Amino acid sequence: MSMRRLGALGALLAVALPAAAGAQSLGSRFADRFQPAASAIVALADHRVDAGLGFERTAGALFGVQGEVIPLEGTLLSIRALGGSLDTHNHAADPRDIGEVSATARWRLVPWLDARAGFTTRTFSSSLARQRWTSAAIGADLRMTMLEGRVEGTTGAQLLPLVRVSGHESPDVAFGASMALRYVARRYLVGLGYQLERYDFPTVAGERRLEEHSMLTLRAGYRFGRSTRASVD
Repeated sequence: MSMRRLGALGALLAVALPAAAGAQSLGSRFADRFQPAASAIVALADHRVDAGLGFERTAGALFGVQGEVIPLEGTLLSIRALGGSLDTHNHAADPRDIGEVSATARWRLVPWLDARAGFTTRTFSSSLARQRWTSAAIGADLRMTMLEGRVEGTTGAQLLPLVRVSGHESPDVAFGASMALRYVARRYLVGLGYQLERYDFPTVAGERRLEEHSMLTLRAGYRFGRSTRASVD
C-alpha cells in the first residue's frame, strides 16, 4: 500500500473513530435520560359480534412489538404494533386479518394510581370487506407493588369518548377494562395482561349491534440505560 493511501486511510480513521465514539456517547446519554425499553409481544385476541343475525366469533394469535420511553419522572410514553389472523368459530363469521397500532401516555398521580390516555387504529380485513376502527381513550389504573417494586399489578378502566368505524355509525357507548401483572429482573421485564373493550351501537331497523374485543398479551422486553427499573409501566 502506498504512502498516499496509508495517509488517506489514517485521515479517514481519525475522523470516523471520534464520530463513532461521539455517537455511542450520545446513545448512552439518551438511554440514561429516557430509559427506553423494547419488547416482543404474543397475544390471543377474541372478537365477538352480535348484529341481530346470530352470534359471530373469531379468535387467533397476534404478534408484535412495543417501544417505550420515560421523558419525565412519573410519565411513560409507549407505542405498540400488533398483527395476525382471526379464525372463525362458527359458520356465521368469516376469517379475517387484523392489524393495530396504539400509542399510550401514562402519568403517576399518586403511588397507587395512574392516569392514562391513548389512541388506537385497528383494521379488520376479510374476503368480503375491510373495516377500520379509530378510537381515543382515557382511563385510570390502580396499582400495587411487591418485592421492592419488582412485581407490579394493575387493574383499570377506560372510556372511549371518540370511536369511528368505517361503514357504521359511531357507538353510543364504548368502554373497557384491563388487568396486568409485571415482573422486572435487572434490565429484563416480563408482563402478562388482559384487556376487554365493549361497543354498543345505535339501533338500526330494530336491530342493535354489540361488539366485544378482548386480548390476552404476554410480553418480554429489555430496558436500556443505567436505571434498571422504570418509574411508570
